[in-house]
Amino acid sequence: MNKKFYAGTIALGIAASFWACGSGEIITPSESDDMMKIVQADSNDHSLIQPVSKEMCPECFVAEEPSSSSKARRTRSSSSGDVGMSSSSQGGFNNGTSSSDSPIFYASSSSYNPQPPASSAYVPPQPVSSSSESGPILPGNDVGTCAPTPAVATLSDKITWGFKRGNDVQATQLINASFSWTFEGATPNTAKVTGATGLSQSVNYTTSGDHGASLVLSIGGAAYSVTCTPVHINGAAITGCKCTAADKRPDVAVGAVWTVSGCSSAGANVTSYTWTGAVSDPATPTVGTASFTKKNEKAAPTVRVANDDNSVVDVQCDEITTVDETDPDYVINGTAAGTFTVGPGSYKMVYACKADQYDQRPIVIEASTSSASGTVGGVKFTVNPNGRAETYKSTTSNKQIDVEITTGTVTVKCG
Repeated sequence: MNKKFYAGTIALGIAASFWACGSGEIITPSESDDMMKIVQADSNDHSLIQPVSKEMCPECFVAEEPSSSSKARRTRSSSSGDVGMSSSSQGGFNNGTSSSDSPIFYASSSSYNPQPPASSAYVPPQPVSSSSESGPILPGNDVGTCAPTPAVATLSDKITWGFKRGNDVQATQLINASFSWTFEGATPNTAKVTGATGLSQSVNYTTSGDHGASLVLSIGGAAYSVTCTPVHINGAAITGCKCTAADKRPDVAVGAVWTVSGCSSAGANVTSYTWTGAVSDPATPTVGTASFTKKNEKAAPTVRVANDDNSVVDVQCDEITTVDETDPDYVINGTAAGTFTVGPGSYKMVYACKADQYDQRPIVIEASTSSASGTVGGVKFTVNPNGRAETYKSTTSNKQIDVEITTGTVTVKCG
């Protein structure tokens, strides 16, 4: 049976690969070949593209000596401009040098199948390190890492453990490497594979909690132990959780407060709340707080809820934007400088409209060419295109109010 070797070429930025057989036949690689799986797994690694050498394929450098008549037919006059072949080339291509290491395959009516030297059997190329041609990588080097996908899953999910090689392992070394996997609490709980198919393994779990995995990678005569990142398998589901802000526009003097509510877990009990981006209230773990120093700071913490069946769920809290009662966004005072055009958003404004001869003037919202809606000082409004609405007014001037524009662009001014 013909031996196979891999040869890769890159021309004009396009990679090409083929398998060359001893008979000279060219065939396309199949998906079952381990070498091609390495290529597919690491297509950006140019170390895969290896020139053919005597060490990789000694039979490729055994050429049949043509007959004298064949030599004569293949020798061309140097005056013709073609590259000539003379008796001095000894079966090599004469390209202006005297090298005899380049292989030559002769076409003839009889098939020719080059064989390895009779004194030794053919040995496939052995994995070597990037820094040495004498053996495998050295102990203590960067072999690689392994991790699960997904990292957090349920009992019904299939988990795929994958190995990612490190800087000190060549992709071609994995062709003959041995992968010995061990999976805690999984089915199957072990796997031993040689070649590229060992790069990943899929398993299932029947118990919840954290489960580890490890890999022993054997390259050449050395073995390397790799500890994987653990997978977390949820048990009984946690549902219904919400995390709401007490005030989405909290003042910097007060700070922000969030509360988690609505969590339930059939067949299990919720046991803990772990906050990220907020500080848990020591007395009430469902409450988180945060402090701020200036207006327009934003925050949206998360809280991890866990139960006694090893389940966890991350809950996203409302986003807040801070305000400063002593530093309002706008002061509405009835002058041109106290008239503002704003789009959707939340604003801290000061009501400073002056009383007319009859009453305190209200804040007026005028819409542009589109309808608008929102609240001014707690008073809701809806305005048609080019419309106008009177909203908030107070008997007390210079009063802080919140303005929320939900839709449209409006002009805010005193009436």
